[in-house]
Amino acid sequence: MEITDVKIYPFDTGRIGGRVRAVADITIDDTFVIKGIKLIESKHGGLFITFPKKLSSKGVYVDIIQPLDNEFTEMVRRKIVDKYKEVMNLGS
Repeated sequence: MEITDVKIYPFDTGRIGGRVRAVADITIDDTFVIKGIKLIESKHGGLFITFPKKLSSKGVYVDIIQPLDNEFTEMVRRKIVDKYKEVMNLGS
């Protein structure tokens, strides 16, 4: 499985107290698209991702996409962080 495209939409909520830095869409094997992955800055400055969720009728957020493999999640995170740094001219 290969991530063949990453689109980054900077969405910095820092000025209002949030930690979302961008929203990303990824394409896998030029066949499957996952939209709405959030790139979030931790309290310690690291960047992590959250996959899309929806609000249930009971007011609880549930996963729409749930990777079962930590290696896949880390690969997605790395690709998104690299693209974010490229778009924001932050370097590595």
